[in-house]
Amino acid sequence: MEHVQVLIIGAGIAGISTAIWCKRLGLSYAVIEQHDRLGGQISHIHSRIWDLPPRVYKDGEELLKELLHTVQELDIPIRFQEKLNQIDTTGKQVITDKQSYRADYVVLATGVRQVTLPVLDQVSSYVLGPYFSTTAQAGLLHQKDVMVIGGGDRALESVCNLSPHASHIWLLVRNGHFRAREEWVAKACLLPNVTILMHTEVENAIAMDDRCLVTFHTKSASQQISVDWIMPRIGVTSQTNDIINLPQGDMGFIQVDEFQRTVNPWMYSIGDSANGSLYSSLSLAIGQAMKTAKHISLCIKEAKDVHLS
Repeated sequence: MEHVQVLIIGAGIAGISTAIWCKRLGLSYAVIEQHDRLGGQISHIHSRIWDLPPRVYKDGEELLKELLHTVQELDIPIRFQEKLNQIDTTGKQVITDKQSYRADYVVLATGVRQVTLPVLDQVSSYVLGPYFSTTAQAGLLHQKDVMVIGGGDRALESVCNLSPHASHIWLLVRNGHFRAREEWVAKACLLPNVTILMHTEVENAIAMDDRCLVTFHTKSASQQISVDWIMPRIGVTSQTNDIINLPQGDMGFIQVDEFQRTVNPWMYSIGDSANGSLYSSLSLAIGQAMKTAKHISLCIKEAKDVHLS
């Protein structure tokens, strides 16, 4: 069993930034990443990144190239294709599909995953996945009928981005109110080819010829609409929810204190898994990585001082 002071789970920008600070502070660390490349969801950013000073990036791929160069220049080792399987909170052990670790501290930088609708599993060929870009790929839906499901920022932004291209868009919102910011709601409500249906939940979906027939119910009755594509945008949840049960906030994200610690003081959560969609930000993730590494370093120093005294 390998021992490290800090085990970083996830090689997105939050995990990489944590590793850089661990290296700077002289902490022993390891970074594991379940995929075969670093960057997390950065590669799925197809629009311009202009809020990460001092650079402006054309898209996520441009930022990813620079991040890879930094990792190589600083000699940050990453253990790719190593998947987290279990965390033993009492024994401070982390088990992956390749080995076991004894970690003094664990940093969860795993990001989030899209919440799915099981009722759409049988019509997956008509479903636009979470990485479909409504900016870079909107032209693929030219004169198509699209159903967007969700009431948050991403759903409303998708509606606004697709409106100039699609023939018609139906927006299905389960509740009687939007979770999205007011500017997105106001814009979507003015679009002539958008129909918004509140208090609506999908019951069934079946393939019919080259389209998909969706059955849903509202407060009054069940209805059916035939569409070319379905775009579920009902929210995201932490990638680690199936592995370790940590207290969550109202929006389903891991609760942390001012130092990014979870309810287990040796486990930290940073980036989207703790921030939620409202505060999802590359800049914030980088800052949280610094705070986490520095706090871990201080905790180690304090423990050493106590031991010496």
